[in-house]
Amino acid sequence: MRTNRWLLGLAMSVSVVALAACGSQGDDAKPQESSAAAEQSPGADSAQNQQGKPNTKDIPEVVAEVNGKKIKKSEFVPLFETQYQQMQMQAQQSGQPVDEKGLKKQTVENLVSTEVLVQEADKRKIDVTDKDIDKGLKESAKSGQMSEKDFLKAMKDQGMDEKKVRSELANQLKIEGLVEDEYGEFKVSGEEIGQAYEQAKSQQEQMAQQGGQGQQEMPPIEEMRPQLKEQVKSQKSQEATQKFAKKLRKQADVTIRL
Repeated sequence: MRTNRWLLGLAMSVSVVALAACGSQGDDAKPQESSAAAEQSPGADSAQNQQGKPNTKDIPEVVAEVNGKKIKKSEFVPLFETQYQQMQMQAQQSGQPVDEKGLKKQTVENLVSTEVLVQEADKRKIDVTDKDIDKGLKESAKSGQMSEKDFLKAMKDQGMDEKKVRSELANQLKIEGLVEDEYGEFKVSGEEIGQAYEQAKSQQEQMAQQGGQGQQEMPPIEEMRPQLKEQVKSQKSQEATQKFAKKLRKQADVTIRL
């Protein structure tokens, strides 16, 4: 079972897909639009933005219900605050304020989509053992070039103790098992690897131009093939997860209170 980097992303204040893999939004949800933030987040939200802190005072104790299962404020706030920090860094570069209202909606939509996937995994009895969680924890820490102790400390700083980290990682592993059960193993063609290589090459050129630095030579495609293959498989898995979450949400009883 391949471990998704959702927890690592949260610890490092990177946007989730966190729930990237489970970040399918509702049919009426719109992506965040920072350019409209000033109009959409007046009053208290704007004051909080100026102070560099998100407004969480108006968050209800239960932000949503999915088939009778409550998603609580305590689950919402750490994820929202982490995403807010990342968006604020982007806002400082662009000069546009964070669309706090839009981000709140996006966060709760992500949590709802995660919940419908976990519930489906439980129905199918997708099993995740303590050994799987231990392995995932080691991989997440290694990917962040941290020890497990430092990784857990970083997560605690984001409002998640070890018990919560293990619980969230278990859910993520369940979702990965569910997607594998639904769609099977994702195949990657040589053509797709070639396209991923060209895309990476183009991105490197753009970054070099923006940074005013000389372009570094890309390693040959054969050297990068294993990495590119995993990248394409990950993209396919994320797309399939979003598609499946959207399907499950149509069948679920969902109430959003935010």
